[in-house]
Amino acid sequence: MMSTLGSWEHGLWRWLFLEIYLPSIISAIARGMLSISIPLYLIARGSDPLYVGIGSAAIAIGNLAMDIPGGIILGSFGERILMRISMIVLAASTTAMALLDSPLAIVILSIAFGGGRSLWLLSRRYVVTYYVPYSYRGRASSFIGMSERIGSFAGPGVMALVVGDLGYRFIFLLCSLLTIASLIPNMLSSGRGYSEYGDRPPAHGVRAISTISPRIDAWFISLAIVSNIAIQGVRSSRNILLALIGKSIGLGDSSVGFAASISGLLDVVSSYPAGVLMDKKGRGVTVAISFSIMSIGYSLLTFSRSDYLFYISTSIIGLGNGFGSGALITMGADIGSRMRGSRGAFFLASWQFIGDLGSALFPIAVGAMASAYGLVITPLSISLISASIPAIFRRTIRRAGI
Repeated sequence: MMSTLGSWEHGLWRWLFLEIYLPSIISAIARGMLSISIPLYLIARGSDPLYVGIGSAAIAIGNLAMDIPGGIILGSFGERILMRISMIVLAASTTAMALLDSPLAIVILSIAFGGGRSLWLLSRRYVVTYYVPYSYRGRASSFIGMSERIGSFAGPGVMALVVGDLGYRFIFLLCSLLTIASLIPNMLSSGRGYSEYGDRPPAHGVRAISTISPRIDAWFISLAIVSNIAIQGVRSSRNILLALIGKSIGLGDSSVGFAASISGLLDVVSSYPAGVLMDKKGRGVTVAISFSIMSIGYSLLTFSRSDYLFYISTSIIGLGNGFGSGALITMGADIGSRMRGSRGAFFLASWQFIGDLGSALFPIAVGAMASAYGLVITPLSISLISASIPAIFRRTIRRAGI
């Protein structure tokens, strides 16, 4: 029994690595490069903070636009078709970025990139929800979060190394090559995993999934919307604040990219402990640790008027963000796994839509606040929102009964 269980578990992780994790890491590096390059590119082209905020939110706006249509495609055609479509859109949009050189074109293509990314994220959520047992789900989700954080570390690092000599068009070309490369491991992955780890539980019964309906009422929906938007919004505020504050204290583009890379490295370091904590201590514990630390980091960023304090504050933000790795994916999977068919696909799409709403709105709001009130009140406001998240998230979990 134990050897059968061990073999099944190892097979699950091998399949997830080729099907999900390796393509995620490769495409996340491209996303990490774009996330810090777009605001810096727009600043270099003379854009005001509000337009920089819109550019920073462009990927999230694309995510938002495709979340619900993606859920419809997922319910109709399945997760494998959705994955293939997403990868084609990602590759096409970044290739077009390499060929065009205007702020408006880059913002529009970033929205298209975000649309493809939405489909990719949704298909990954579906796999974790319906193919991974509850007792493994925190780690499976944290590995997805870790793959994104590898991109947040490696992407800005690569950008910092090459932007000074080769410019932004080369950055966009490199993103194109990476998104095309991310197709390869997924195409080589065996489709056998979908039948082996799907709705039919293995003989040893490790994949028992509760079909008891979660408590989804108006109060839960309100709490879920607030916590989801706040979590993703606080996370998405990091890059625009790094770009605006870094440039305001006289740092070059490479230095800002280097700071983002260090922040991303600490994201990666704290991601796996987050998954272990989620499986052993509960989802709320990791969120409390994560956003308490991030609140401290944003508070320090408020007063960063030297290179030294700027690097310290961005590092603290990255460390805190890593401890929240996979928290929303795991919570969505915990609820969605109790639903079947198109109902589950629609819930996952709606859950992703709510989070993407925060990712889209917060950078624009940060840009508008920076224009109106400056770079002291803006990061301090994000710090206060971050500090309030643990209590809201804890009440959301209790209300859902998970």
